[in-house]
Amino acid sequence: MNCEAPLPPPTGRGGRPRKYCSDACRWAFGRTRARRWRPLTQRHQRQDDTRKQRRHLRDQAEHLAQAAGKLALDLHAEDLVAPTQQTGWKPGPIAGYTAAALPLLAQARAVLAAAVTADRAAGATWDEIAAVLDVSPDTAVRRYRA
Repeated sequence: MNCEAPLPPPTGRGGRPRKYCSDACRWAFGRTRARRWRPLTQRHQRQDDTRKQRRHLRDQAEHLAQAAGKLALDLHAEDLVAPTQQTGWKPGPIAGYTAAALPLLAQARAVLAAAVTADRAAGATWDEIAAVLDVSPDTAVRRYRA
């Protein structure tokens, strides 16, 4: 089957017909089949990993968008009330806007980490990621390696 040599005549023992002319031919076919399927399996694994990381990135981005939308709605609602009822006139913490934006920063960092993980799963190198982040590759590895 592999080397196009004629198959030996069947032995008188019965059984199924031979597919290969010799053991060497059978082993050679097994090696080529293993080489042919291994890269395909690795590529599928990488595609599955990329798909999972992309879903995680999407979820993180949606959470960030929801939190940013809530902050925008709160600020819009504050614009609609009388100026004396707005945060700047009320007694209490002066840095209320900063405190409201701080969770967004934490979520944005989580989105960035998920994006780096998704890029790595898709096959991007640390050098490419570091160039986008404008940091050295060592810094990128230190910050985002999981």
